[in-house]
Amino acid sequence: MLLLANIYIWQGITVRADGSPTIYFLNVGQGDSTLITSGSRQVLVDGGPDNSVIAELSRVMPAWDRTIDLIVLTHPQSDHLTGLFTVLERYQVSEILATFADYDSSLNREWLKAVKKSGAKLNYVDPSDDYYFGDLCIDTLLPLTSSAQSADINEDSVILRISGRESTALLMGDAGFATEEDLLNIYPGASANILKVGHHGSKYASSTNFLDQINLGSAVISVGKNSYGHPSPDTLDRLSQADAKIYRTDTDGTVKFEL
Repeated sequence: MLLLANIYIWQGITVRADGSPTIYFLNVGQGDSTLITSGSRQVLVDGGPDNSVIAELSRVMPAWDRTIDLIVLTHPQSDHLTGLFTVLERYQVSEILATFADYDSSLNREWLKAVKKSGAKLNYVDPSDDYYFGDLCIDTLLPLTSSAQSADINEDSVILRISGRESTALLMGDAGFATEEDLLNIYPGASANILKVGHHGSKYASSTNFLDQINLGSAVISVGKNSYGHPSPDTLDRLSQADAKIYRTDTDGTVKFEL
């Protein structure tokens, strides 16, 4: 039994040390949660609408690993935030990155208390700051620190460009058309092999111009049972017209790419 345990542990260490950067779009229902790994480092972007994220993390992280290097909360709405409370309780989190936009809700106030209690370092997004974990680069694109707060918190989502050895993913949070245009204007020539489709496939995100410009190959929609009509048939049609291969967490489960 001890021999088998040792084999299990060292296999986990070997996989983590030699593994390519990998991104997992976790199946957490009607919400967002994305895990990015590089060797022994882990970054979690959002936590979904409930505690489903814990079961999903247990499927892709070694059972003995209880550390997360960085959590990014794209914006503090419940379908992105709720699961992070339990993540903070069960994992040792080094740093948390969040949008600077203010959002006055009881959930967000409780979250800030939980962050303070956890001891994790809290930073607010600054596009001049990038994160490097082995072969992985996490580039924070938006919002700009000079930007005024939007009337819609979705448009102040933290937008990330994740680059690995061979591929790049663009994570759009719940951003819509307005933020997409800002992104193209500020970062001309921005492109990505993989797109985490904005706002669960809302008809107000993933415009034709945006999709044409970023030159994507695969599109992932993080979505579950909902009453909002997500993903919109209009958005699905635009993605198809852009020749994107479409993945959905509600039908495909957790979606994995090596970067």
